[in-house]
Amino acid sequence: MTKNSNRKPMATQAKNTVSGGKVSQQTTKQAPKRTSKEKKPVTITKGAAIVLALLATLFVVVLGAFHLIARNSDMLFMAQSKDFFTTNRQWLDDCMMQPGGLIAWTSSFLTQFFYHPALGASIMMGIWGGSLWLSKWAFRVRTAWMAILTLPVICLLVSTIDIGYWLYYVKQTGYWFYGTLGYFVAMLLVLFFSFFKKRMDKVIVTVLIAITYPFLGWYSLLALIYTATISIADKSGSETLVGKIAQPLIALLLVAAIPYGCYFLYPEVRLEDMWTAGFPYFTNDDIISVYPEVPFIVLAILPLGFAFIPKEKEPKGLAAWGVYAVTIAVFVFSYIWTEKRDFQNYNYHAEMRMYRAADEQDWEKVLDEMSSLPGDASRQMVLMKNIALLNTGEMGTKMFKYNNMGANPANDFDTLHVHMVQTAAPLIYYYHGKTNFTVRWCIENSVEFGNDYDNLKMMARCALVGGEMDVAKKYLDILKTTIYYKDWAEDLWPITENPELIKEHHEFDNVRELRDHMGTVLDGDNGLCEMYLLNYFSNTMNKDSKLLQELTLNYALVQKDIQLFWPRFFLYAQLHKDQEMPIHYQEAAYLYGNLEPQNVNISGMPFDQKNVIERYQNFQQLSQSLLASGMKTPDVGEAMKSSYGDTFYWFYFFCRDIHSY
Repeated sequence: MTKNSNRKPMATQAKNTVSGGKVSQQTTKQAPKRTSKEKKPVTITKGAAIVLALLATLFVVVLGAFHLIARNSDMLFMAQSKDFFTTNRQWLDDCMMQPGGLIAWTSSFLTQFFYHPALGASIMMGIWGGSLWLSKWAFRVRTAWMAILTLPVICLLVSTIDIGYWLYYVKQTGYWFYGTLGYFVAMLLVLFFSFFKKRMDKVIVTVLIAITYPFLGWYSLLALIYTATISIADKSGSETLVGKIAQPLIALLLVAAIPYGCYFLYPEVRLEDMWTAGFPYFTNDDIISVYPEVPFIVLAILPLGFAFIPKEKEPKGLAAWGVYAVTIAVFVFSYIWTEKRDFQNYNYHAEMRMYRAADEQDWEKVLDEMSSLPGDASRQMVLMKNIALLNTGEMGTKMFKYNNMGANPANDFDTLHVHMVQTAAPLIYYYHGKTNFTVRWCIENSVEFGNDYDNLKMMARCALVGGEMDVAKKYLDILKTTIYYKDWAEDLWPITENPELIKEHHEFDNVRELRDHMGTVLDGDNGLCEMYLLNYFSNTMNKDSKLLQELTLNYALVQKDIQLFWPRFFLYAQLHKDQEMPIHYQEAAYLYGNLEPQNVNISGMPFDQKNVIERYQNFQQLSQSLLASGMKTPDVGEAMKSSYGDTFYWFYFFCRDIHSY
């Protein structure tokens, strides 16, 4: 027998003890080992929580860059051109005439940087990232739950990309950064409050937050409400019931009282608006749009729940799975919401690109935008295209090579009725030589929606063209105080000292010629830019300016009026002797001569045999054949568009129901 052969298994090994002279035997059992089937509960470690937090931050940056820079750079550039900032002290005083004036002033300053969309968007996303982490520290949220804190930032992103045509109508100074800065400062104030633990210290800080109302407006009131929520959610149990409700009660009383007490400081603000000063309302005339306001409402409500997020250091089991599920759900929801609300109507963005190109006299870019259009153009785009062709001398040869149908502006989920006089009419009037109409609408829009760089530039141009040098100096002086339009203003400034220098700036040549031959009468357009231009120019005759006469001939073509066409056609031929007649004017003359042969005999006119006569005959033969087969007129037009859509024939018969606005 080997040694230790009688040893019992460890689990039941006996141990002898002496107790009261008796020998007793005790048995000790070892704790059973964990089997392979039993697993530790899922735990979110500190490292995993940091990874989740960084993913949340990265998600905000990537989503913001995608929607702001990749998709909406043209919109951001237009946003800054429709905003305004100057270093003049008067501008600061004007901003401070409303509660939240400091945010408005700072926001208008930052909006300038959208001149370079990537730069402005980066500044905005940087503030969003700061707000995200400030909210974490302010509400003492565990790092693992950072995804939830991204939702207010997503609201700010949606409020930027969902604005649509309200871009031209929003009245809030510095709208583009207002909510971003307001939320950032609100979180900063809440963080300041959360540093203090003593009851009296909290009350003092609450009062200090309240007195920021004149500078921060409603975001100061939101900060007060958030501090009250933190106090209510505090489960430390270190205070009595009276102490626990003291700060929330004082905060809510200040929310009710401070706007009322400050009312006398703002004579231009209605009392009922004092509590929402800084909240953007989307109203125009009798239109009140709710959809653009939704992100700001959600933004205000969401932080109320941050104080109630679980505070355990390492979520385990179901809590850990809940963190992962919430993180994924927030990411998916944010992506879907931003994707749905990103206003990606093609014409909306193409109009902005064409407007910028026209403002910079880049006519080829205007025409490139028009040629790449996938559907029907808006009337604003058609007018921009015609202006580009007028300045390149190609109206008679390419006017109908582009889409001329005229779709209405898109208004997804909205009731806003867009009018060209608020979007592009000042620029359109300017390039038609109607500088008085440009100034009129620049002033009206400035009164209604506030000053902007675009209007100041247009009024400075009109003053220079009209020889009003003192007026031009006033507008150029303002632009010289800006960051991105200073050089533009200084380049034109010498003209105000020596008016003859305007002849060296060829961007003014066509405008000066049209204006000089039309005069400066300011009649009424009833708010319909295109209809006014159509009626005015199609009924105008001028033998002293080839440019003006060609413009009147083209508007006669658009009018489709045979009686208006012939006098202007013959005058054009007289002014352009020994020059080949442009193809579209030949097409119109040949069509009208066949439609009403009793009025004008066209048999002796030298029409292009292949491009005019034969195409017209083929056009008529095909259209009659399709109509005889039972096709309706719109379907016939669509069927023939690919072959004859570049002709005046097609435009005359099939371009119907033009929507001017």
